[in-house]
Amino acid sequence: MQLHFYKYQSSGNSFILIDNLENKTFLLKSQIIKLCDYSFGVGSDGLIILSSVLGMDFEIIFYNPDGSLSFCANGSLCALHFLKKNKFIHRDCSFKAFDGIHTAIIENDIHLKMKDIDKYKKLDNGYYLNSGAPHHVKFVNEELFKINIIKEYKNIRKHNFYKKKLCNINLVSIEGGKTISIRTFEKGVNRETLSCGTGAVASVVATSIKENLVINSIKTKGGKLKVIFNKNKKDKFSDIYLIGSPQEVFSGKINL
Repeated sequence: MQLHFYKYQSSGNSFILIDNLENKTFLLKSQIIKLCDYSFGVGSDGLIILSSVLGMDFEIIFYNPDGSLSFCANGSLCALHFLKKNKFIHRDCSFKAFDGIHTAIIENDIHLKMKDIDKYKKLDNGYYLNSGAPHHVKFVNEELFKINIIKEYKNIRKHNFYKKKLCNINLVSIEGGKTISIRTFEKGVNRETLSCGTGAVASVVATSIKENLVINSIKTKGGKLKVIFNKNKKDKFSDIYLIGSPQEVFSGKINL
């Protein structure tokens, strides 16, 4: 089978996108894993399949490189860019994803509405919360990009809370009360990625809880993202938007 694909990135988070709006393509788990492999396939941090679904403008089905299903915010930004560029959508849309229904507003940048966050758990080494995907957020005082993130990931995974719970790991450094820098080790990818959209949201929310700071600007290894939100007095977060400017890198065909 010859498959047409698009390669996308959002702040360095890279994806393969498949236009399946006619619902004619079916991929096996082994084919998804091969496509995401940098040696034997296209190579990416995940695979996006755009499909049609009743009652919504479309559905985003996202696979991690290990073939597991998840919600991906940066991947959703890329899918929205593709749909807007090809005039499948215009300014507003709603779509189905792994974690439920989302809406988006497409202007100069893409504003993706995230799920409300009203629960979190304070741990002795950080915060656990779900921003569409499960995340552990740890604040660090040392130089962020000199930290051994694999060692940190392994240490955090030893916590009793995570014995039966998989999650992404975020290391966060606050810069002058206006910006945070983050690094993310992603489950399903099983390595550090250059950026993570749900990680950016989780890190901004955790910063607000811990420091009572309203920070909207996020620096990642691969670029910048923005998060806006409303917060009430009980640490409940609503109207959360991830804002980014994804780009199509190239397109091509591959034999599977």
